Amino acid sequence: MKTAVALCVHHKPWLAMSTILTALVQDEQAFDVRFLRNAGDGDAGRPSYARYRALRDDAHATNTHLSPYDEGVAAVCALALDRASDVEYVNDQTLDSGAFYKFIRDRRWTPYEHVLFAGEGTLFARPNTLSTMLRFARETPAHFIASGHEQRRLPKNTMLRYSSRHDAPAPMDTFHDEMVRETFAIFCRDPEFRALFDAWPSAPPGETRHYVPPIPPTTRAGRRVRAALVGRGAGMIAGASSRPPLQALFEMPYQLDAFCSRASIALGSEAAWPPAPLANGDTPADRVVVEGVAFHRVHEPEWFGCTPVLLLSRMLLERFAARLERFGMYDVLDLPFAATGLEVVWGFLPAWLGFTKWFTDGFHRVRKDFVTHRREDYPPDMASYINRYHRGRLSVAWAGEHLKVRAMKRDYHWLTDALPAVYF
Repeated sequence: MKTAVALCVHHKPWLAMSTILTALVQDEQAFDVRFLRNAGDGDAGRPSYARYRALRDDAHATNTHLSPYDEGVAAVCALALDRASDVEYVNDQTLDSGAFYKFIRDRRWTPYEHVLFAGEGTLFARPNTLSTMLRFARETPAHFIASGHEQRRLPKNTMLRYSSRHDAPAPMDTFHDEMVRETFAIFCRDPEFRALFDAWPSAPPGETRHYVPPIPPTTRAGRRVRAALVGRGAGMIAGASSRPPLQALFEMPYQLDAFCSRASIALGSEAAWPPAPLANGDTPADRVVVEGVAFHRVHEPEWFGCTPVLLLSRMLLERFAARLERFGMYDVLDLPFAATGLEVVWGFLPAWLGFTKWFTDGFHRVRKDFVTHRREDYPPDMASYINRYHRGRLSVAWAGEHLKVRAMKRDYHWLTDALPAVYF
């Protein structure tokens, strides 16, 4: 049976490149690549956005998660592979989740046994992430596996007023929370979802757990030292037209990561990082490790994965699509700020549809440093993560808005024909 990787691309070439590179070094290559190009700036001119536009114009506020489509993304996705194809959707305030819903609505998943939905900037953090997930999914069986890089839950009362919970919220904040409540109201048209929503507790406080392979530095102190150095230069380096002062100092950790990976390639030595350690609150009884990839079962419906990365089975997709159509839930695609609520709805899917929820440490959707919360999805950071997760397989640098493959394991030399020239 076939597998698809449905990759939403939109914002920056280097983010798409990072996902493509780590997907194409997987030991399992029997999958189709389906690029979901989210074109446009997200400010859809549809009637349902009228209140949003009025608030935007009056208060000069906007949805800060919106970003314009970068035409350079299409060029880095032009793979010379028969199994690669793309579809264009109109970007709106459902963001990545909306592109996945449209893919489901259009029934593009029907040829596949499994579909992995992911957004640009998602790193396959191990070379056997996909093969092991598929094996685990088939043998368990597991119909829902989410990335655990930011496994989160929030109390219901916090989620429903998240943007306006502070003193003197702005009108756009209040409107944002109203749209979150409307998002959940659409799903509550189904009594079974309503029962889960009503049982969603308003305690304990919110928490986030991070499941990724323990690449160096592995201590909080080490991460802070590294972040203190690179954090002063990564964004500036990424967009600089000339060499900033002290750039060589800022680049030292990045260059060291590239050197270590290149040296490992020359020596024929590949990194094999251990499974992510269990976070407080998760028990060994709910943990399974398969060929170094960790999976853990979560029982509470409200746990979800931030910036969703999801492997869904055909059976789950059949049930999900039927509910979406039966209860008119595609109405959610017309709501401003819908992405906020939709991220949480993904977490409710398994309990709602009768499946077990699993998370894995096989991915890292790079966004902010887990300790310092510094934004780290710039080209130097993405290259550095690839060089550490895939030490001995790829050595990657950056130039402007692009990543550059400087060395690769012999097994991957077919990539020189499959990837556009801009990768080299």
